[in-house]
Amino acid sequence: IIPWFAIPSHWPRFIGLDFGGVNTASIFVAKELATDGTPTGRYIGYREYLAGGRTAAQHATTLLHGEPMRPTAVGGSKSEGQWRDEFAAGGLGIYPPSIADVEIGIQRVYGLIKAKQFVILDKEMDGFLDQVQSYSRPLDENGEPTEGIEDKDTYHYLDAARYILGFLA
Repeated sequence: IIPWFAIPSHWPRFIGLDFGGVNTASIFVAKELATDGTPTGRYIGYREYLAGGRTAAQHATTLLHGEPMRPTAVGGSKSEGQWRDEFAAGGLGIYPPSIADVEIGIQRVYGLIKAKQFVILDKEMDGFLDQVQSYSRPLDENGEPTEGIEDKDTYHYLDAARYILGFLA
């Protein structure tokens, strides 16, 4: 977590999306650039979004509002092409994730966080932070963690992070 600052308008921007009729979630990520314009190798999470009961076009309009440029968007599982088609018709083209395997995606995100190549601003990302801090694996009868994810269907921000960070890493 780093102190909040205004992301410069010329930094490349990205959106990771997890689709859902009730919970469409996204995180916004900027690629940090040095003063000479070269990438530093660090990505900064600066905004989150969670809403339901909207059309894909309504989500797209809201997601793009206030962004200084059209972000590159990645989202949904490989099989969610219909969602991507609906968002594209609504003005936001979305790439499918480059990593289909959940465990590989989790490890990719964990590696970026551990290497401090993905950091988040201390403002505007409370839901994401809550999910990172509560994410856990169920335990087997010996108290050892299993490969499952406890309450998997509640971690929409983390799924969005997995899609976009897997694409960027």
